[in-house]
Amino acid sequence: MKEYSSWALWIFNATYLFWGGAYFLQDFNLEFIIYVGVIIALVAGVLLTTSYTDFPQWLLWMFSFWGLMHVLGGAVHIGSGVLFGYHIHTFLNFGGDFYILKYDQVVHFYLYGVVAMMAYHLLRNVLEVRNHTKLVMLMAIMASVGVSALNEIMEFIISVVVENNGVGGYENTMLDLIFNLGGAVVAIGLMTLFSRKREKVSK
Repeated sequence: MKEYSSWALWIFNATYLFWGGAYFLQDFNLEFIIYVGVIIALVAGVLLTTSYTDFPQWLLWMFSFWGLMHVLGGAVHIGSGVLFGYHIHTFLNFGGDFYILKYDQVVHFYLYGVVAMMAYHLLRNVLEVRNHTKLVMLMAIMASVGVSALNEIMEFIISVVVENNGVGGYENTMLDLIFNLGGAVVAIGLMTLFSRKREKVSK
């Protein structure tokens, strides 16, 4: 069953990445060609190291679904823009990039929640840190925020190198970081809550 699910993961990721890569190459959308390349590297890195990381299948599927969300964000056109810029609901609107809630922010919240759960899994099950739950939670959240900072650095480089890009400015970057942190905190909180419930049921 696990072997079947692993093949399904590879096929799922290969399908949307091939489609997305071909789509962005048509108009030579350099920004999203770079993104697709990064996603390929990340997905391959995660799936090829499962013998060491032993990530559960549900977590691998959540990570893979993020890749699809990212590709769709740049490929699906809504009105005069793409899905990444789509305004889902107006909670705050101070003009320009300072708008909440956008599709892009949901993707950030989701992804870094997944990354935090992956970090938590590695700390608990690979490094075998069984005690100090609160410290492990904090380390998982900080690991996720650290990875998200690397993503923002990459986006900054893209904004410098690629003339026509949709990266956004300072406010967009800071909102991304806030949603990254929020996703990590919520995900670790929920993961810990469900873990405690499972432990009580098993007893």
